[in-house]
Amino acid sequence: MLNVTQLEKIVELRHALHACPERSGCEARTMATLRAFLEENTSLRVEDMGGWLLATHWEGDGLPTLGFRADMDAIPVEGTACDARHGCGHDGHSAVLCGLGLLLEGRRLGKNVRLIFQCAEETGEGAKRICETWPGLAGLAALYALHNIPGFPKGAVLTRRGCFACASCGHVVRVVGRPAHAAYPDDGANPIELLSGLALETPGMIRDILAGDDRLLMRTLIGLLAGGENFGLSASEGQLNQTLRGHRKADIDALICDIETCARAGCEALGMRCDFELRDVFPDTTNDDALYDDALARFRKAGLSTLELDEPMRWSEDFGWYTKRVPAFYFGIGAGEDWPGLHTDAFEFDDTLIPVALKALEALL
Repeated sequence: MLNVTQLEKIVELRHALHACPERSGCEARTMATLRAFLEENTSLRVEDMGGWLLATHWEGDGLPTLGFRADMDAIPVEGTACDARHGCGHDGHSAVLCGLGLLLEGRRLGKNVRLIFQCAEETGEGAKRICETWPGLAGLAALYALHNIPGFPKGAVLTRRGCFACASCGHVVRVVGRPAHAAYPDDGANPIELLSGLALETPGMIRDILAGDDRLLMRTLIGLLAGGENFGLSASEGQLNQTLRGHRKADIDALICDIETCARAGCEALGMRCDFELRDVFPDTTNDDALYDDALARFRKAGLSTLELDEPMRWSEDFGWYTKRVPAFYFGIGAGEDWPGLHTDAFEFDDTLIPVALKALEALL
């Protein structure tokens, strides 16, 4: 475990990161701060990977390689074009991973360790990019990550077999019809009834996909935009925005297929055209069974308090992209039942969680 002086350094680093929040894909100052800390305080090989940072403890070719990932982006400040704030605790996650870097100093583990400081978690693009472009990912025997989670006992290590966090995406349906005078609406093609029907029919599609099985698949209506305030003109364009969420990305994919099939059929019948868009796509973050068993045993051996979650988190994590490529395990650290919720104005990462998080990561080494 880190000594008092080292822990103070990690807390100071967390505060420095908190003071320079940057939006997804714009984490230049954050990366510079992390790199400077690692190069000053460790002998890790630190590399700028083009938008994300990689720090490596290498003991030799042919040895197993473990990966540990932290996110480093901040969340946007609503109503602004460029402002951001650390309202999700990624400053704490990155500081903790630097603490693991300090723990690696002078140690021989019989394995190699890669520390991944990842950009753009909030948009789902950071992990996806690493999975698509970094060949080193395939060489990992296991990959680990954590998240602080308010609403649960402080310092408890939160685990779950299988799905830990839901898949989700934003789904947009755009329909273009034909304008007409409001007195002669049959001369045009108004998309409002079609889009409204889709919104009303989606729950039935969900029931058909689930077929009574006990797993989550849901949608949240975000917006139905059509027409305007010209009472002499029948609407000719519209857009339905829904957030789709579930335990399995496959269920969401099936729901999207049903919605789009229904929309195309309706447009064809009414002489309209449609197109679709996916935004903020996050796959389900599903833990590897063998890594789950191993991690739980290690946590308990280290004397950590563990809590098995009854159901997955409904929010999404782009760590799910990694779970589709390599054996991976994701877990939480309880921030306290009364700690302000993630993304709320009052939230800030609790520095007293750092020793617990480091103890959990050290156990996984």
